[in-house]
Amino acid sequence: MDGAWWTDAPCAGDLRFAPPEAEQAAAFLRSPLARQLLATCQDCPFRSACISRVLPRKSGFDGICGGRLWIDGQVQAECADADPGELAEHGSYIPHGTESGARAHNRRGEPACAWCREAGRRAQADRRARRRAARPDPSSPTH
Repeated sequence: MDGAWWTDAPCAGDLRFAPPEAEQAAAFLRSPLARQLLATCQDCPFRSACISRVLPRKSGFDGICGGRLWIDGQVQAECADADPGELAEHGSYIPHGTESGARAHNRRGEPACAWCREAGRRAQADRRARRRAARPDPSSPTH
C-alpha cells in the first residue's frame, strides 16, 4: 500500500458503489449487480475504516460501504463475513461537496475528496470575484 487506504481499497475509483441520484440508487442497490459489487468487500481489509470515513448511518448513505449495502443509512444486506464490530462510526459527518466539507477533511488531517476539493475551489473563486468587484476602479474619476 503506497497511499491512503481508500486508494488501495478494492472498490477505489468505482463510482457504482455510491450511485449519485437518489431515485436511481434505491433501484440499483436492490439489483443483482449491487449484490455482486458487495462481494468485492468480502476480503477487503478496510471495511471498518470505510464505515468510519463514510459514516453511513449519520449521513443517510445510499450505496455499498464497509461490506454492507446501505439505503438511507440502514443496512439492507452484508457480505458473508461482515463483523458487527466494524459498524462503529467514529468521527463526525462530512457534508461532502461543500466548502465546509473541505474544512472538515482538513480538521481530520486528511486530503479532501474530489467533491469537497472542487467546492472549496469554487468558494475561493467566488470570494476573489467579490473582492475584485468591491475594489474601486482605478481608471474611473473620483469625486
